[in-house]
Amino acid sequence: MTQTLVFPLRGLRCAGCVGKVEKLLSGQEGVSEVSVNLALNQVRLDSAAPALLPKLRQLLAEQGFDIPFVRHCWQIEGLNCASCVSKLENALAKLEGIDKVNVNLALNQVSFELLPDAQDLAQVKQALTSNGFTLKQSATNSSNPPATSLPWRLLLSMALSLPLVLPMLESSFTVPSLWQFLLATPVQFLIAKPFYRGAFQALKQGSSTMDTLVVMGTSTAYFYSIYLWLSGQAGHLYFEAAAVIITLILLGKHLEERAKQRAAKSIAELVNLSPQRALRVNQQGLSEEVDVAELRIGDVILVKPGEQIAADGEVSWGSSEVSEAVITGESVPLEKSLNDSVLAGSLNGSGLLQVKVTAENQHSTLSKIIQLVSEAQSGKAPIQGLVDKISHYFVPVVLLIALATLLVWTLLGDFNQGLIAAVSVLVIACPCALGLATPTALVAGTGRGAKLGILYRNIQALELSHKVTDVVFDKTGTLTQGKPSLVKLAASESTNEEELIRLAASAQQGSQHPLASAMLKAAESVPLAPLNYFNSYPGLGIEAQLRIDDESEAMYYLGNLSFIEHRLGQGLEHAIPSQLQSSTEQWLAEGLTTVYVANKQQVLGVLALKDEMRSNAKIAVEALQSLALNTHLLSGDAKSVTEDFAQQVAIQHWQAELLPEQKLAQVSQMQAQNSVVMMLGDGVNDAPALAKADVGIAMGGGSDIALNSADIVLMRDDPLLIAQAIALAKQTWRTLQQNLFWAFIYNLIGIPIAAMGLLNPAFAGAAMALSSVCVVSNAVRLNYWQSPITHSEKDV
Repeated sequence: MTQTLVFPLRGLRCAGCVGKVEKLLSGQEGVSEVSVNLALNQVRLDSAAPALLPKLRQLLAEQGFDIPFVRHCWQIEGLNCASCVSKLENALAKLEGIDKVNVNLALNQVSFELLPDAQDLAQVKQALTSNGFTLKQSATNSSNPPATSLPWRLLLSMALSLPLVLPMLESSFTVPSLWQFLLATPVQFLIAKPFYRGAFQALKQGSSTMDTLVVMGTSTAYFYSIYLWLSGQAGHLYFEAAAVIITLILLGKHLEERAKQRAAKSIAELVNLSPQRALRVNQQGLSEEVDVAELRIGDVILVKPGEQIAADGEVSWGSSEVSEAVITGESVPLEKSLNDSVLAGSLNGSGLLQVKVTAENQHSTLSKIIQLVSEAQSGKAPIQGLVDKISHYFVPVVLLIALATLLVWTLLGDFNQGLIAAVSVLVIACPCALGLATPTALVAGTGRGAKLGILYRNIQALELSHKVTDVVFDKTGTLTQGKPSLVKLAASESTNEEELIRLAASAQQGSQHPLASAMLKAAESVPLAPLNYFNSYPGLGIEAQLRIDDESEAMYYLGNLSFIEHRLGQGLEHAIPSQLQSSTEQWLAEGLTTVYVANKQQVLGVLALKDEMRSNAKIAVEALQSLALNTHLLSGDAKSVTEDFAQQVAIQHWQAELLPEQKLAQVSQMQAQNSVVMMLGDGVNDAPALAKADVGIAMGGGSDIALNSADIVLMRDDPLLIAQAIALAKQTWRTLQQNLFWAFIYNLIGIPIAAMGLLNPAFAGAAMALSSVCVVSNAVRLNYWQSPITHSEKDV
């Protein structure tokens, strides 16, 4: 059957693009006719292939085009086990216009990307309903209310089942058959109604889930008991087994839900940090309470002592200590005064502040963190694919095992025992534990990371972090403060120190490099020359054309010796005045960074700058080495400076005077030797190497660049967090593996024991209920994970 697909496409710029896209799509199997409209930025094609769009999306992306899918994340009801996950993912994946479907059992959440079309959205909602799932709310940043009180179904089930259990505890106590029937019937058909509904929905779709096992097991025990009772064989009925199984499974589900919420509590706490109201200062200087969504860039808000700051902004009046612990993980409150930046969700101390808003609510750092953590938590580990395949066949296989158990026992002459053993097989099998094993660990691990100021962009970043073998550092801004200062300078006879500073700072007006900031700061009181032209050569230097006066312009060069040599000619070192040479050699020996300043004719002077090492840099390196990781320093600085710094922080593997492409080559060489490389850099000169590394890390992650590009974002400038990020990834993966081990072992051992008739159905139900609780509880331990390297140790 041929259908017409119409979708928007970004990246169309000319008729050549149109022809390129039409040729690419026409060559795909199942595509019969393609039309690309440049005016509408739209593609229309006829296709006989189902669910073709994800494949086309990848092909177009490789050619530089983008289909603008919109991400949705919904809370749903009806997810009970891994089979439900597989069923819903398969159903949604068949819809046209949808991509990247992921169902998360731990969060009761479905996420997907969809074409921006309301009709497609209606189809998704219809698919949810037809498969037996209910949409709770369509919100990316939603959190479930805590399940503290026992639900009425569970309370009523416990009350009705208790009399049926008493004969098991006290042999002298008996319950008449009629009363057993009257007590068990409401449990079977009223309390267990959601199980029947779920099993029926699965049956309509030609699949089976945990509900199928529960319904078949308890119904078999219930109706077999009626048969025995009515046929006069009332010696031992199994009404209590059916009722107790349902009660215990409900109890297990309740405990499981509470544990799942504890596993996801970090993201819920972040959501709850978002203030809903703010005091906006109007033009008359009076404050009025408004909804945070009404705040716009440039508005001024009043923050009273002890209140949460409602928006990202800059302090425009007042001073106070502000705690950003819940956002960055920094436990020590920070002093904030005029022009200092503050973050939404942070807590004001004892001072009164006025804050000028710099980002609207949906674009605040806190909102971006919540979105980043939510996207990471909704991802799937690679091993989850295998678990999903097993879960798809799990329930049908259990049904066959239960049938085989009944047949074998019947052939052995004990139909009654065979039926009870089959019921035990049905109720002890637990696809829930399999489905919850990986997502709960990932949810808890990424959530704990967010509380510590560590944001994993996706599951791949978390997975690769636990495999890292080599950590590569750039020097400036990572192991150093990133705020160098001009400490010494020497001018040639043709100029003077004041003019040297003026020229250097004027030339650096077009640069964002930390060294440029140091020169501009040193020249704050000096009038700068206008900048007419600027060009940067990463890792080498800059060239700039300055207007010296109304009639003349001149070209100036700032950089290392090789850069100045290249600009002015070889053999330049012989033309450098001896006093500059001796000063340069002395400063390099002291570990200072030197920058030459020259015009087209000669070297005008040398500047010496110093960037203080971070107080915990050495401990951070030692922490990584204690994790059996190799540490490397790749710097563009002079050899003597890099060597001196490497010795101070105890890094044995270092390279100096590297250009960006040389850093890239070094990372590639490590990877060629089967190393998994993590790199920490400033993202400017190190961009190629950071992109090449298996895991790229950005520090001071409040910036848009860091939040949008890095694999891992560290929310504060603390190199100790690198070791914590790796250690947390390792612990998360250990927890995930433990969960999978216990989930598989539980089923591999429990099902045979039940089949051999060694397990009472009620105990089988209890074991089934507790299995998923144990798996989730193991993951919850990650919420309390403590780093092996703490901030208190850095001052030792």
